[in-house]
Amino acid sequence: MREEFYDTGMCGIVPNNLPGGFFIYEAEGDEKILFAENNIVEIFGCRSFEEFKEYTGGTFSGMVHPDDIQKVQTQIKAQTIFGEKRHDYVRYRIITKKGDVKYIEDFGHLLHSEGGRSYFYVFIVDVDQNEYFNNSRNSFAEAELLSRIKETDQLTGLFTMSFFYHIVQNMLNSPEFWRKEVAFIHFDIPNFKLYNERFGFKMGDELLVSLAKIIREVFSGATISRFSDDHFVVCVSASREKVISKVETVFKQMLLSEDVNKKVRVKAGIYILDDARAEIGLACDHARLACNSIKGRHDVNYCIYDDMLRKKMIRQQYVVDNIDEAVEKEYIKVFYQPVIRVKTGEICGYEALVRWVDPEIGMINPGDFIETLEQFHLIHLVDIFVIRKVCEDYARLRDKGEALVPVSVNISRLDFEICDVFETLEKWRKMYDMPSNLIDVEITESAFNDNSGLIKQECKKIRDAGYQIWIDDFGSGYSSLNTIADYEFDVLKLDMVFLRSLDNNPKTADLMRFIINGARVLGIYPLSEGVETQEHFDFLKRAGCEKAQGYFFGKPMPMEESRAFTREKGLKWET
Repeated sequence: MREEFYDTGMCGIVPNNLPGGFFIYEAEGDEKILFAENNIVEIFGCRSFEEFKEYTGGTFSGMVHPDDIQKVQTQIKAQTIFGEKRHDYVRYRIITKKGDVKYIEDFGHLLHSEGGRSYFYVFIVDVDQNEYFNNSRNSFAEAELLSRIKETDQLTGLFTMSFFYHIVQNMLNSPEFWRKEVAFIHFDIPNFKLYNERFGFKMGDELLVSLAKIIREVFSGATISRFSDDHFVVCVSASREKVISKVETVFKQMLLSEDVNKKVRVKAGIYILDDARAEIGLACDHARLACNSIKGRHDVNYCIYDDMLRKKMIRQQYVVDNIDEAVEKEYIKVFYQPVIRVKTGEICGYEALVRWVDPEIGMINPGDFIETLEQFHLIHLVDIFVIRKVCEDYARLRDKGEALVPVSVNISRLDFEICDVFETLEKWRKMYDMPSNLIDVEITESAFNDNSGLIKQECKKIRDAGYQIWIDDFGSGYSSLNTIADYEFDVLKLDMVFLRSLDNNPKTADLMRFIINGARVLGIYPLSEGVETQEHFDFLKRAGCEKAQGYFFGKPMPMEESRAFTREKGLKWET
C-alpha cells in the first residue's frame, strides 16, 4: 500500500494521493515553474517532477488547456497586476499525459521579493465537471473572487470595456508613457448580426473567440478588450507602421481561417494618440469613428483617424444637427437638370436634384450631406421636401402657361422603411393638382436587393397609380441583369461611369449597345447620364439610346435659370 505522506526532504511531509496540490512559478517572462509538489505531478499523470516539467514545457502556460490559457492569463492579470488585491481565483481545464481532460480550480497569490522579482504561489484542486461549471453555489471566498472576474469578458477572456478604461487611463497617467507612441485600434465585423442570423449564435460566438485569439496573438503584450458584441479595442505602444502591419496581419489571418464559415473581412479604425494625457473614452471613440467611416467600402480594411476625418466628422455632425432647420427655412434647394430625347434633341424631362446652401458655411457638397443623412436614417426629410417643391414648381409653371414635362425625384431605399412613399407622392401631387404621369420616381439599383419584398410591393403600387419607375445608377456597383427581369419599371438609367470609360476602353461601346438593346427589347427606355461631349451624344444616337442627360445639355440649376439656359442653347420642350 502506498505511503500516506511523502518526505519533501526539506521542511516536513506532504499528504499523498490528494486531488489537489501546490506549485510556484515566475510571474514574469515565460512563467517558468520553480516548484511543484508530488500531488501536482500526479494530477498530470506524471511520475516525477522532471517528467512533469518535460510534459508541460516547464511553464504555467504549458499546464493549462490551450483553449483556456489566454482567458486565464487575462483573468489572473485583471485580479492581481491591475486589481486592488494580489490574489486570484480562476477555473480552467488541463490535459493529462494520457490525454484525459480534468477541471481545475486555481487559488493563486502574487508575491514580490525584496530583489524585485515576482512569483505566483498557487494551490489547485481537481474538481468535478459539474462543480467546475457551477457559478452560483460557491463558498464565500470563492464568491468574492468570482465577483472580480467581471473585469474579464466571459466569452473571450479579454478585458471588459470598463476595466479596459481603468487600466489604460492609469497607464497613460504614468509619465513613462508620455514619451511613447500609443495607438488605439477598434476592430469590427461588418454585418455581424446577419452572420448570426445565417449561421446561428453558437457559430457567431465561435467566430468572436477566433477573432479575439488572433488579435491577442498578433498584439502580444498589448491591452485588449471586447467592448460589446463584435467590437474589440486594442491599446498598444508601437510605431504607426508597426500598428498598420499588425492590423493587416489580423485581417489576413481571419481570411486564411481553415473553417470556411469563419473567413470574414474585419474592419479597423486606428487612432494615434497625439496627447498621452487625453481622455481615454475620446481616444476609443476616435478609433470607432474611423472604423465606421469605411464600413460600406470594399476597397479598404482600415482607416486612420486624422485631421481630414476629424473635419469630416464635424461636417457630419453639423448636417445632423441642422437638417431640420435647413428644410424648414429652405436652405435645401431643388435644382433641375434637363433630360433630352436623343432622337429629337428636345427636352423630355428633368431630374430634381438637391443642394444645401447654408447661410453660415455656404454650399455643402451633396455627396457629404446625402451620405450622412442616409447613414443616420434622416434622408426622408430631404426626399419629402423635394417632392413638395417639385409639385410647387410645377404649379407655378402651369399657372404661367409654360411648357411642362415630367420631373424625376430620387427616392432612397430607407424612405420605404421610414415613411409611406406612395402616400407622400399622392398627398403633394393632389394638393397642387399635378398629374401622376408628370412625376417619375428614381430608385437606386442597389435598393432592389431588398429581400423583404417591401420595395417590390411599393413600386408596383406606385406604378399602378400612373407614376413611372426608373432604375438609377445601373452599372455603378454590383449590377445584376436579374433586376431587370424581376421588377416592373419604365426607365433604365445607365450610370455615368460608362460614358467616362468610353474613350479609353473599346469594350465599353459594345457593352452599352448590349444593355441598350436589351432594355429596348423588354420595353424599357434606356437613359444614359454623364453626356459631356458631342461625341458622347453622337454615340448614343447610333446606339439607339432613348434619353440622355449630362453637362453637355446643362448643369443642375434652379428651374428658372435652367429654362433660360436651355432656351439660349436653342433647346425646345417636347409636347
